[in-house]
Amino acid sequence: MKAVYIHGFAGSIHSDTITNFRKYYPELEWCPLEVNHLVNESVKKINDFIAANPDVKYLIGSSLGGFYVLCSNFEGRKIVINPVLNPMSSLKKAVGVNKYRGRRENGETEFKLTMQDLFRFKAFKPKDTPETICHYTPHDPNLGEDIKREYQKFFAHAEMTPHLRSHFTDEHYIKHKLRDALL
Repeated sequence: MKAVYIHGFAGSIHSDTITNFRKYYPELEWCPLEVNHLVNESVKKINDFIAANPDVKYLIGSSLGGFYVLCSNFEGRKIVINPVLNPMSSLKKAVGVNKYRGRRENGETEFKLTMQDLFRFKAFKPKDTPETICHYTPHDPNLGEDIKREYQKFFAHAEMTPHLRSHFTDEHYIKHKLRDALL
Protein backbone atom coordinates (compact mmCIF):
# COMPACT_ATOMS: atom_id res chain seq x y z
CA MET A 1 0.00 0.00 0.00
CA LYS A 2 1.45 3.35 -1.08
CA ALA A 3 1.42 6.77 0.51
CA VAL A 4 2.48 9.73 -1.60
CA TYR A 5 3.92 12.87 -0.03
CA ILE A 6 3.99 16.25 -1.77
CA HIS A 7 6.31 18.80 -0.15
CA GLY A 8 5.67 22.54 0.05
CA PHE A 9 7.08 25.60 -1.68
CA ALA A 10 10.86 25.39 -2.22
CA GLY A 11 10.86 21.98 -0.53
CA SER A 12 12.57 18.70 -1.33
CA ILE A 13 11.90 14.99 -1.15
CA HIS A 14 15.14 14.70 0.83
CA SER A 15 13.82 15.95 4.15
CA ASP A 16 13.29 14.92 7.74
CA THR A 17 9.57 14.66 6.96
CA ILE A 18 10.11 11.67 4.66
CA THR A 19 12.58 10.10 7.09
CA ASN A 20 10.00 10.37 9.88
CA PHE A 21 7.15 9.04 7.74
CA ARG A 22 9.24 5.95 7.00
CA LYS A 23 10.34 5.62 10.63
CA TYR A 24 6.85 5.71 12.17
CA TYR A 25 4.82 4.10 9.37
CA PRO A 26 7.07 1.41 7.84
CA GLU A 27 4.01 -0.60 6.80
CA LEU A 28 3.43 1.96 4.04
CA GLU A 29 5.50 2.31 0.91
CA TRP A 30 6.39 6.02 0.93
CA CYS A 31 6.58 7.65 -2.48
CA PRO A 32 7.61 11.29 -2.18
CA LEU A 33 7.16 13.23 -5.41
CA GLU A 34 9.37 16.20 -6.13
CA VAL A 35 7.29 19.10 -7.41
CA ASN A 36 8.13 22.70 -8.20
CA HIS A 37 6.53 26.15 -8.27
CA LEU A 38 4.92 25.51 -11.66
CA VAL A 39 1.36 24.43 -10.91
CA ASN A 40 0.69 22.83 -14.33
CA GLU A 41 3.77 20.59 -14.15
CA SER A 42 3.29 19.71 -10.50
CA VAL A 43 -0.40 18.72 -10.65
CA LYS A 44 0.22 16.78 -13.88
CA LYS A 45 3.08 14.87 -12.22
CA ILE A 46 0.81 13.92 -9.31
CA ASN A 47 -2.07 12.89 -11.58
CA ASP A 48 0.26 10.84 -13.79
CA PHE A 49 1.70 9.04 -10.74
CA ILE A 50 -1.77 8.30 -9.35
CA ALA A 51 -2.97 6.97 -12.72
CA ALA A 52 0.07 4.68 -12.99
CA ASN A 53 -0.19 3.44 -9.37
CA PRO A 54 -3.72 2.30 -8.47
CA ASP A 55 -2.47 1.01 -5.09
CA VAL A 56 -1.99 4.53 -3.68
CA LYS A 57 -4.04 4.75 -0.50
CA TYR A 58 -2.98 8.16 0.82
CA LEU A 59 -2.03 11.44 -0.84
CA ILE A 60 -0.48 13.84 1.65
CA GLY A 61 0.62 17.39 1.00
CA SER A 62 1.87 20.27 3.09
CA SER A 63 1.59 23.97 2.35
CA LEU A 64 1.78 24.45 -1.44
CA GLY A 65 1.94 20.65 -1.74
CA GLY A 66 -1.45 20.63 0.00
CA PHE A 67 -2.83 22.91 -2.70
CA TYR A 68 -1.50 20.54 -5.37
CA VAL A 69 -3.11 17.58 -3.57
CA LEU A 70 -6.46 19.42 -3.44
CA CYS A 71 -6.23 20.09 -7.19
CA SER A 72 -5.35 16.50 -8.09
CA ASN A 73 -7.65 13.84 -9.51
CA PHE A 74 -7.01 11.45 -6.59
CA GLU A 75 -10.22 10.02 -5.15
CA GLY A 76 -8.84 8.35 -2.02
CA ARG A 77 -7.80 9.74 1.37
CA LYS A 78 -6.22 13.18 1.06
CA ILE A 79 -4.43 14.64 4.05
CA VAL A 80 -3.42 18.27 3.74
CA ILE A 81 -1.28 19.98 6.35
CA ASN A 82 -1.41 23.78 6.54
CA PRO A 83 -2.41 23.89 2.88
CA VAL A 84 -2.19 27.04 0.81
CA LEU A 85 -5.70 27.83 -0.45
CA ASN A 86 -4.90 30.99 -2.41
CA PRO A 87 -1.39 30.70 -3.88
CA MET A 88 -1.67 33.97 -5.82
CA SER A 89 -1.95 35.82 -2.53
CA SER A 90 0.20 33.58 -0.31
CA LEU A 91 3.14 33.39 -2.73
CA LYS A 92 3.15 36.98 -3.94
CA LYS A 93 5.88 37.91 -1.45
CA ALA A 94 8.07 35.13 -2.91
CA VAL A 95 8.17 36.56 -6.44
CA GLY A 96 11.83 36.64 -7.44
CA VAL A 97 14.71 34.25 -6.85
CA ASN A 98 14.21 31.64 -4.10
CA LYS A 99 16.54 29.02 -2.66
CA TYR A 100 15.41 25.43 -2.25
CA ARG A 101 15.39 24.22 1.38
CA GLY A 102 16.86 20.84 0.51
CA ARG A 103 18.71 18.83 -2.11
CA ARG A 104 16.84 18.55 -5.41
CA GLU A 105 17.02 15.59 -7.78
CA ASN A 106 18.20 17.83 -10.64
CA GLY A 107 20.86 19.50 -8.50
CA GLU A 108 19.31 22.96 -8.70
CA THR A 109 19.71 25.16 -5.64
CA GLU A 110 17.41 28.04 -6.57
CA PHE A 111 14.55 29.02 -8.85
CA LYS A 112 12.76 32.15 -10.01
CA LEU A 113 9.05 32.65 -9.29
CA THR A 114 7.43 35.16 -11.65
CA MET A 115 4.07 36.92 -11.68
CA GLN A 116 3.24 34.86 -14.75
CA ASP A 117 3.82 31.70 -12.67
CA LEU A 118 1.37 33.04 -10.07
CA PHE A 119 -1.29 33.80 -12.70
CA ARG A 120 -1.19 30.15 -13.81
CA PHE A 121 -2.69 29.20 -10.45
CA LYS A 122 -5.96 30.85 -11.53
CA ALA A 123 -6.73 27.83 -13.74
CA PHE A 124 -6.65 25.46 -10.74
CA LYS A 125 -9.37 25.20 -8.12
CA PRO A 126 -8.80 23.20 -4.93
CA LYS A 127 -11.54 20.68 -4.12
CA ASP A 128 -12.66 19.34 -0.76
CA THR A 129 -14.00 15.78 -0.70
CA PRO A 130 -15.43 13.54 2.03
CA GLU A 131 -12.05 11.77 2.03
CA THR A 132 -10.08 14.96 2.72
CA ILE A 133 -8.67 15.80 6.14
CA CYS A 134 -7.06 19.16 6.85
CA HIS A 135 -4.70 19.59 9.80
CA TYR A 136 -3.55 23.07 10.63
CA THR A 137 -1.47 24.82 13.24
CA PRO A 138 -3.08 27.16 15.77
CA HIS A 139 -0.82 30.08 14.81
CA ASP A 140 0.61 29.85 11.30
CA PRO A 141 3.32 32.47 10.80
CA ASN A 142 3.45 31.81 7.03
CA LEU A 143 -0.27 31.90 6.18
CA GLY A 144 -1.50 34.26 8.90
CA GLU A 145 -4.20 34.18 11.56
CA ASP A 146 -7.14 34.46 9.13
CA ILE A 147 -6.32 31.11 7.54
CA LYS A 148 -8.17 29.28 10.35
CA ARG A 149 -11.49 30.80 9.26
CA GLU A 150 -10.72 29.98 5.63
CA TYR A 151 -9.99 26.35 6.54
CA GLN A 152 -13.15 26.01 8.62
CA LYS A 153 -15.21 27.49 5.78
CA PHE A 154 -13.60 25.46 2.99
CA PHE A 155 -13.13 22.01 4.57
CA ALA A 156 -15.77 19.69 5.98
CA HIS A 157 -13.03 18.03 8.09
CA ALA A 158 -10.66 20.78 9.20
CA GLU A 159 -8.97 20.19 12.53
CA MET A 160 -6.68 22.52 14.38
CA THR A 161 -3.99 20.45 15.99
CA PRO A 162 -1.63 21.62 18.69
CA HIS A 163 0.70 18.84 17.58
CA LEU A 164 1.70 21.15 14.72
CA ARG A 165 4.01 23.66 16.31
CA SER A 166 4.73 25.71 13.20
CA HIS A 167 3.87 25.85 9.52
CA PHE A 168 6.18 22.88 8.88
CA THR A 169 5.63 19.26 9.89
CA ASP A 170 7.90 17.89 12.56
CA GLU A 171 8.58 14.53 14.15
CA HIS A 172 6.17 15.14 17.05
CA TYR A 173 3.25 15.77 14.69
CA ILE A 174 4.11 12.84 12.43
CA LYS A 175 4.45 10.43 15.36
CA HIS A 176 1.46 11.54 17.43
CA LYS A 177 -1.19 13.10 15.23
CA LEU A 178 -0.84 11.77 11.71
CA ARG A 179 -1.49 8.21 12.93
CA ASP A 180 -5.21 8.99 13.42
CA ALA A 181 -5.59 10.01 9.78
CA LEU A 182 -3.53 7.13 8.37
CA LEU A 183 -4.82 4.14 10.29
